[in-house]
Amino acid sequence: MTHPTLVGARRGFTLLEVMVALGLLAGGFLALAQLLVVASRVSHLSRANTMATGLAARQLEHLQSLAWGCAVDGTAVGDIAMSPPGALDVDTDGFVDYLDDGGVAVGSGLSPPTGAMFTRRWSVEPDDGRVPPRTIVLRVVVLRRDVPPARSVGGSASWVETIRLVGVRTRRPD
Repeated sequence: MTHPTLVGARRGFTLLEVMVALGLLAGGFLALAQLLVVASRVSHLSRANTMATGLAARQLEHLQSLAWGCAVDGTAVGDIAMSPPGALDVDTDGFVDYLDDGGVAVGSGLSPPTGAMFTRRWSVEPDDGRVPPRTIVLRVVVLRRDVPPARSVGGSASWVETIRLVGVRTRRPD
């Protein structure tokens, strides 16, 4: 009498093997989803930093292109005005503007309007202590709006310094 053998009769997977495979697959998808969230955040920050750098460079070039000099009697002439102390630390009228996420100006003054994603401040200061100065230092700071995560309750947006550029301008000695 012959008995059928079970060798070779087994086909397919057991329930335990399927559950383990699904668990590994689900873990992989969760890790991938977290990676996509981090990549999206880094991409957003990179775009904002690139925009802020361009905005700062544009303002520094603008300041460097303005007329600046001295009259025969020593008084300053031109389109550049010296900034008050602390113009880079607080919004100072005439030395700040606000821009949207595309770099378009949305206002100026002492408080950011709705829709402002960047605050751009600049200062113009004499460097050599002479009156009138022969050298001025041009500084530009761009801050970006840092919106808190949706999970935070009652939090408001804060401003984060993103870029700081410095330039120097000189004039010929008398």
